[in-house]
Amino acid sequence: MKAYETYPSEVTEYKDRISGVTVHQLTSYLGHSHHTYFTNNGWWDDNKRLVFNSDRANASNLFSIEVATGKISRLTDFGPGEKDPVHFANDVNHKRNEIYFIQNDRMYALNLENLEQRFLYQAPSGFHLHGGLTGADGDYVYATLGEDLSDRVYANLSASYVGMRETFYAKPDTRIIRIQAETGKTEELWQENCWIGHVNPSPTKPDLLTFCHEGPWNLVDHRIWVMDTKDCKPYPIRKRKAEGEKIGHEYWFANGEQIGYQVHTPDHRSYFGFVRYDGTGEVEAPCVPFPSPDHIHSNDFRLIVSDSGKAIKLYRYNGTDFDSARVLCMHDGSFFYGSHHPHPRFTADGKQILFNSNVSGYCNLYLADVPEDVTALPEVERTMQ
Repeated sequence: MKAYETYPSEVTEYKDRISGVTVHQLTSYLGHSHHTYFTNNGWWDDNKRLVFNSDRANASNLFSIEVATGKISRLTDFGPGEKDPVHFANDVNHKRNEIYFIQNDRMYALNLENLEQRFLYQAPSGFHLHGGLTGADGDYVYATLGEDLSDRVYANLSASYVGMRETFYAKPDTRIIRIQAETGKTEELWQENCWIGHVNPSPTKPDLLTFCHEGPWNLVDHRIWVMDTKDCKPYPIRKRKAEGEKIGHEYWFANGEQIGYQVHTPDHRSYFGFVRYDGTGEVEAPCVPFPSPDHIHSNDFRLIVSDSGKAIKLYRYNGTDFDSARVLCMHDGSFFYGSHHPHPRFTADGKQILFNSNVSGYCNLYLADVPEDVTALPEVERTMQ
C-alpha cells in the first residue's frame, strides 16, 4: 500500500500486573494515538490492519498499523498548525476500501490503498457536520447536521462534556443525512429539534440504523431509536421502566439484528441488555454495579467488556445473570478527554480487546489477549471499580 511516511514497529508486550494477561502496546510515539469510538470499526485488510489517529510532528493525521509486523503507515498529509481541525470517524467502508473524514464541515473520502481523496459533501451555512459511518452495503455514508449553537452555548464536549447540559436544553435543529459514497448525492432522512447523536448503521442490514437523543441520560425523553431508511419513521426501543433510569452506550451485535445497551437504575443497580431491532426478544440481566463513565462492547451477549474505573473488565453471561466482573487488564487511564477514553472493543474473532490508555502520559493503543477461560481471571474487588 502507498504511504506518505512509514514508521518501524513500536510494539511492546507485557504481562498485566493484576491478571497476568499478555497486553500488546501497539504505539509508543511521544504524541497521542488512539482509535475512535467503540462503535466505529477501523479494522481492514481482512482484519490484519487497523486505522487510527495520531499526533506526530505537531500534526494530527490518519495512520494504519499492520498488527503482525507493527509497521505504521501515514495515510494523510496534514501539516503543523492546520487551520481547520480534521475529524476522523475511522469507520472503514469495506466494500470500497475507503474511509471518511470531515474538515471545515466538508466530508471527504480517502482510499486506503492509493490515498486518493475525493470531496463528497459540504454542510450548509449554520450547521456543523458530524459522523462518517457506512451502511452494510457500502453505498452510503451516514452523518448528522447539527445547528451551530456557538453564538449562545459554550461547549467543549471532548473535555469532560463541557456544555452537554446546555446543548441538550438548547434543542438544536438536527438532521440525519446519507451521502452516496460514489457520487456525493445527499438525502435528508430525518429532522427534529432535538440533539441527535451516534448514528450507527447495522453491520449486516443496509436499511437499518440506530441513533440516540443525546444529553444527560436521566434527562433525555428517550435514548435509543431505530430507523428503517426505506420509510424513515423512527421508533423507540427499550423505553424507560422507572423515573430517572439511565440507558445508553447502545451498539449493534455482530449479527446486525440485536442492539446491546446498559441500564443504570435510580437505586444504583446495573444491567446489561439487548433487544432485536423490531423491539422483540428483549433480554436483560443484572451485573456488578459499576460507575459512569463506562463503555461496553460485545460481539453477542455471551461476554461483555467494560472500561469503567481503572480496569478493562469482562462479564460472562451464565444464562440468568452475569458472573462476577473479572479483570482482563488494567488500563489505568483517565477519562478527562474524549479521545483518551479506553473505548474497549472486541476483535471480530473475540480473541482480543482493543483499547486506549493515557497511562504513559500520552494516549496509546493496546491489544489485550482474552483467555479461553475467563473465569480464571481475578474477580474485581469493590475497591477497584
